[in-house]
Amino acid sequence: MSALSRFLPAVPPPPPIVLARGDVFFVRRVALVPAEPAGPQIALALEAMAPFPPEQLYAGYLAASDGAAALIFAAFRRRFTPEDTEAWEGAHFVTAEFAPLLAARPGQGDDAVLYVNEGRAQVLVWRRGEELPGVVLCRETGEAGAEGVLAAALARAGLAAEAVTLKRLDGALALSAAAPGGALQGRVRATQELVWPTGWSATGDVRDPDFLAARRQAQLRDLWLWRGLLGAAALLLFVALLDLGSGILGAVAKRRHALVKAQTEDVRHIETSEALAKRIAELSEKRLMPFEMMALINPARPETIVFQRAITRGLLKLEIEAQASNAEAVGKYANELKTLPGVATAAARGIQARGGVTSFILDVEFKADAFSKGGES
Repeated sequence: MSALSRFLPAVPPPPPIVLARGDVFFVRRVALVPAEPAGPQIALALEAMAPFPPEQLYAGYLAASDGAAALIFAAFRRRFTPEDTEAWEGAHFVTAEFAPLLAARPGQGDDAVLYVNEGRAQVLVWRRGEELPGVVLCRETGEAGAEGVLAAALARAGLAAEAVTLKRLDGALALSAAAPGGALQGRVRATQELVWPTGWSATGDVRDPDFLAARRQAQLRDLWLWRGLLGAAALLLFVALLDLGSGILGAVAKRRHALVKAQTEDVRHIETSEALAKRIAELSEKRLMPFEMMALINPARPETIVFQRAITRGLLKLEIEAQASNAEAVGKYANELKTLPGVATAAARGIQARGGVTSFILDVEFKADAFSKGGES
């Protein structure tokens, strides 16, 4: 049979598993009602806590074995460039980079995992008696800043460093579907295995749910087509043996020639899609960041000032219509904004006082490098 195996179609390689960078996700652990389906509860929790509509998010979740809690992680879709998501469509699984580290918990008490790779430090902290981490912190930093990220995560969890069992990991992190039973299996430095529970594979994918449903249907269809192709190949081999292979080998060569000719149009479509993807990438390099602008100026806002409306004027200018119950607070707020590192200019205009309320328009212009890291501090 080995001599004839070259006539069988080659088994396609398994699709890749993609780990999306973890520092663009916000992570929350939420309580669930074990007797109720987890999906609707997760959707309600995500809608309540997310700063954007669910359809603008890439989100996934990992549920505890008893169904009483889940770890939700989501990211604004525009935080990923077309280059980041180019490989997602054909991937077997896409999840946050820190997700495989949940399988690296060193014990069952107050535990922490610190993973540093490619300029990012990721820390997961568990409390005793809890299956899922209560704190997941990811930051862009090198090896020198990893201890600071760890200290910040432990402080957020309310734990002292000496009371925590710490596990440190570094090196390349990979995820594959090679574990028995279909569970995903992670590896750090190709030596330490991190095996996920099987159920997490169905909920940890962050891609669009409608896309995933359509993809599962396509995979089922392709599975039957693949089996049909293997059956046809086996029948072809049987006929080739009966006819001593001479006539059938010519037919196979003819079929291969027809297949190459039929794929000419597909190649043309691929080239067109690649050119379109490059154009989209060029257009997406510069984008408005209104939420990052508001996040930069809001901490300095006095409680007496209320924003009514915000309008972007180009990539670096923001116009805000606001009201203040104290007229003196307007000038003070504008002057304080000028002292912020990311603000180039700030000025109030159109000031009108009526009925004890002062209305005004605040013009803020930001520095060109104010959002060089995507708006993160």
